[in-house]
Amino acid sequence: MGKSDQGLSPAVQAGELSNSNALTAIATQQQANSQQLFQESNPGFVRAEDQAMTISSGDPYALARAISPATQQIASATAGAKQNIMSNAPAGGEKNLALEQADVSQGAQVGQAATGSFLQSFNSLAQLAGQGTGESISGAGTAISGYNSANQGLNSLGQQQIQQKGAQLGALTSLGSDAATVGAAFI
Repeated sequence: MGKSDQGLSPAVQAGELSNSNALTAIATQQQANSQQLFQESNPGFVRAEDQAMTISSGDPYALARAISPATQQIASATAGAKQNIMSNAPAGGEKNLALEQADVSQGAQVGQAATGSFLQSFNSLAQLAGQGTGESISGAGTAISGYNSANQGLNSLGQQQIQQKGAQLGALTSLGSDAATVGAAFI
């Protein structure tokens, strides 16, 4: 019985086992990376979700607090525009009209910020839910794929070892059968 009848050499088997172990280590590292990314991004995700939930509640006080940075910027820009009008516009009806238009524009911008924030909050919540679910599935899929590849390598090695043992047992059975035939011939 030659070397080819015995299956894979011990060096090849050791290489396959080493490859499977390496794939398992990669999968374990990917799982750890996924967990680390989750821990780093989750606080921002939670904050965004809390903000969207607050805005989507429709509570006017909560909505006012949520858009207050924008309303402060709008008020500051309006105050600057009104100061420019007071300094540069000639006295009279046009100046008064320009000041009133600045106030109307400020009100419209604040109203638009509130309405837009409220209406967009539902889309934000849906996107956050989809993003979280997608990232979870992706991370799990990467880890599962790595473990699956490692298991396939180990399964292949096991099958080859079973085949090798089968070939050895087949050879022994064949020798036993030959011995029985020779023994029977002498009797």
